[in-house]
Amino acid sequence: MCTLEEAKKAVIEDFSMYDEWLDKYEYLIELGKNLEPYPEEDKTEEKLIKGCQSRVWLDSRIEGGKLFFKADSDAIITKGIISLLIGVYSGRDPKEIAEDDFGFIAEIGLKENLSPTRANGLVSMIERIKELAKSAIVTDTQDVLTAEDAKELAPLYDNVVLALKQVYDPEIPVNIYDLGLIYELVINKKHEAFIKMTFTAPTCPMADEVLSEVKKNVADVPGITACEVELTFDPPWDQSMLSEEARVDLGLDG
Repeated sequence: MCTLEEAKKAVIEDFSMYDEWLDKYEYLIELGKNLEPYPEEDKTEEKLIKGCQSRVWLDSRIEGGKLFFKADSDAIITKGIISLLIGVYSGRDPKEIAEDDFGFIAEIGLKENLSPTRANGLVSMIERIKELAKSAIVTDTQDVLTAEDAKELAPLYDNVVLALKQVYDPEIPVNIYDLGLIYELVINKKHEAFIKMTFTAPTCPMADEVLSEVKKNVADVPGITACEVELTFDPPWDQSMLSEEARVDLGLDG
């Protein structure tokens, strides 16, 4: 299998063969026709990519440490676009996918030559591919824990929670743990911590600073060897996620 850089270079070269965008659209359509069949039973709401005008389903699996994709769409151009993307990224290391800038898309001028709705859909496809890759990194690095492992990790888990409680939301005077912003906390056998978190609103002006503080605080916990933080807004935060302590502090109890 060629390298990721070679695959992206090949796409750029393929597109450069055509002078007119009408011909490039025809090329995309042909790519879509070559997608492997996508089972009808897998066309679920969970697999739909949000933000696309047309319906686009994307699924993934890890095999031998590599991330493989399969996809389909009910629109011919969109089907070609997702085919182009998974043709480049399927079968690669999840970390390599997650860290790539997808810059070759700008080089071929694809986004600029799509309608606004299709361009937004393209961005959503890229974001979903990167999300799946980031999730695969976490999944692939989590070892199966025995009961003894869990017992050993319990104090470490408690110390990480204490570290998270030292980080406060920039707009609400409550720590992010009691505020319910931590959706997932996993510590594996290697003592690597994986955190999935959110904010009370997607427009939080201090998001980068808070994420950096979370990563630093947890990484500084004795025994933790590494910390990975993922930001999500699915599901969106609401007051039902507050702890009882936070509800009391905010005067919401009773």
